[in-house]
Amino acid sequence: MTFVSIIIPYNKPIRYLKSCLESIRDENLEDFETILILNGAKKDKSQVKSIIGDYKEDLNIITKTFEEEIGVAKARNEGIDMASGEYVYFIDSDDYLYTGGLGKLVEIAKETDADFINGQRIKTYFIRDRFEEELEKRKEKKKVEVKDDTDLYNSIRLLVSNSRESEVLTALHALIKRSIVTPIDGEDIRFDESKKVLSDYAFIVKVLDKSENFKFSDDAIYAKKIRGDQFNSPSLNQSTENFFGLAMDEYENILPVIDNLEDSEKRDKLKNRITEKLVRYYLYEYSRQYRSNNDDIWRTTYFDRFSQISNNFNLDYIDKNKKELKALQNHDRETMEKYMNRRLGYIKAKSIIKNLNKDKLYRTIYVNKYNKEPIVENRIMFIAFRGDFYTDSPKYIYEYLLEKYGDKFEYVWVLDDKKAELPGNPIRVKRFSLKYYKYIATSKYWVSNGRQALRLRKRPEQVMLSTWHGTPLKRLGLDIENIYSGSPKIKKSYILNAKGWDYLVSPNRYTTEILRRAFGYEGEILEEGYPRNDILYNASEETVNKIKDDLKLPKDKKIIIYAPTWRDDEFYDIGQYKFTLKLDMDRMKEELSEEYILLIRTHYFIADRLDLSDYKGFAYDVSKYDDIAELYLISDILITDYSSVFFDFANLRRPILFYTYDLDKYEQVLRGFYIDIHEEVPGPLLFTSEEVIDAIKNIEEVKEEYKDKYDIFYDRFCSIEDGHATERICDAVWK
Repeated sequence: MTFVSIIIPYNKPIRYLKSCLESIRDENLEDFETILILNGAKKDKSQVKSIIGDYKEDLNIITKTFEEEIGVAKARNEGIDMASGEYVYFIDSDDYLYTGGLGKLVEIAKETDADFINGQRIKTYFIRDRFEEELEKRKEKKKVEVKDDTDLYNSIRLLVSNSRESEVLTALHALIKRSIVTPIDGEDIRFDESKKVLSDYAFIVKVLDKSENFKFSDDAIYAKKIRGDQFNSPSLNQSTENFFGLAMDEYENILPVIDNLEDSEKRDKLKNRITEKLVRYYLYEYSRQYRSNNDDIWRTTYFDRFSQISNNFNLDYIDKNKKELKALQNHDRETMEKYMNRRLGYIKAKSIIKNLNKDKLYRTIYVNKYNKEPIVENRIMFIAFRGDFYTDSPKYIYEYLLEKYGDKFEYVWVLDDKKAELPGNPIRVKRFSLKYYKYIATSKYWVSNGRQALRLRKRPEQVMLSTWHGTPLKRLGLDIENIYSGSPKIKKSYILNAKGWDYLVSPNRYTTEILRRAFGYEGEILEEGYPRNDILYNASEETVNKIKDDLKLPKDKKIIIYAPTWRDDEFYDIGQYKFTLKLDMDRMKEELSEEYILLIRTHYFIADRLDLSDYKGFAYDVSKYDDIAELYLISDILITDYSSVFFDFANLRRPILFYTYDLDKYEQVLRGFYIDIHEEVPGPLLFTSEEVIDAIKNIEEVKEEYKDKYDIFYDRFCSIEDGHATERICDAVWK
């Protein structure tokens, strides 16, 4: 007999399904079946079929397909009707199991024959490969302090979400006797198909009512995947407007069902746990929204609703903040606000004192003082690459405005390098200094080539021009499937950043389409070319010679620039990447030094410093040189890998070589590409140092071989660039 029927509703996106099935396979279960309900999966039909084929035998997969979207509730009900197991178990296709997550529940079920066995769910942004590491590192696997040690209480404790969000009851990660949901005598228990979300509530309460014995395991862990891309592939909750209102509806609907439970112990424990959850939501989420959200609905409609619902709170069960909650119950806004402000003020003051440091103090001054000062209408603030360099498109926009308008504007540059030479006399501020916060709060315009720090609060009157910093080759932002090197919460930051942009610069139609999707950006795009590339069309021979003189480079040698990118999986910490020079420098010097010198320019994320002391006179580390466009200008050949630098360098129509020694890994595992790198790039893919050296020595043949492909590439990606992008963009923004 089948012991457990695992029921998975699948809709989209496909990127998560493989991880879900893989995690089930790794449980090494026996006597189980996997019921996969394909719910409106027309778009990915062939890919889904392929993935199912990979796991069908190991997981004993049974499928049922619906061409239309039938919803999660109906999909689960279909799974129940198809199930033959003694127990049913629900898992969502974008979630996965931590090793042993289901196996431990099955062991308990076989030992105890309990009606209901569940484990702990942990919400996470991380992909499965990183979850275990982060679980230990961040100590997310915590034992929750309990007030009651009964199996029933702990089952309910794990059943009711521990997060601060308003969603409470879930059917996920619980083994439920099939005879409970489909009894021989009595009414079947099914999910409410009229509800798009929150259909679990009544189902679970009815299951608890019919269950006689309960077991739990804190160590049986289920990873509830939070989708970072809520713009292109939101979860049901993320795509539902007014989720808070729906959740409040469901609380009100479910309380009478709980009150009608015959078992007083179940009734009281479930109601008290839900009350505890609601109180947490009020204290940690709702009250903050009430105080600071620009949408007044939190202080009107939602306040009225929450006040009404709070009358179900049993304040005898609540330890703290009773006076505030009593005022909420009484719809006494003035008294509630008094206690709310006192409580939140105390929390904030305590946090500042406990974590007292200069940065927190500056941020507090920024929010509470500087952001209330008048905005200076002619003040423009510039920043490039986190304030590390005076460079990129912000540099060229600044110099154009300075030349055209002079002191009509007040210019502020965010620069950590005090020695950097700038034309004009701009105000200089160090990133995250007190002065920085003052100017960021009061500048009418922000000009940036990257994502702004989330701690910054753009005011409605301010205008942000995002120039971005490259034509995308490798997947970017929301299009990245797997985040390896940092927190996947970064995807949420892409959306939040883009909401602040008033203008976004693009060099071509291809980039425009990608940036819209990758950042969830819906504002105005200036498809005019990159200001930083104007120099590639306008520079004089005098400018070229000056750059070479500044770098102390010989003028009798041709120049190769090697500009590799960073690898997502090679890092020390978030934003601090490793770099290993894979070129055979001894051979390069031996074969090429009579005719060439080599400039090496690593990505600004790279933490390692290059030691080129053995190659003095041949190899130069120019990673800290401010303006890479000036390095393009003096270079005869570019060597790169997956960096987007070749899109800019192509404006010069000079040879490009691609040193792609780890192409399979980068293409299939780490990032993936937007274009077919095998067919569309304007130069050869090279995999060894010997191939690189040979291509350089025969560069004229390479140029001829790739001439037609280069022309096609230039027309697609560079044809807008003409040396006047800065002028067009400034005219659009400053009219």
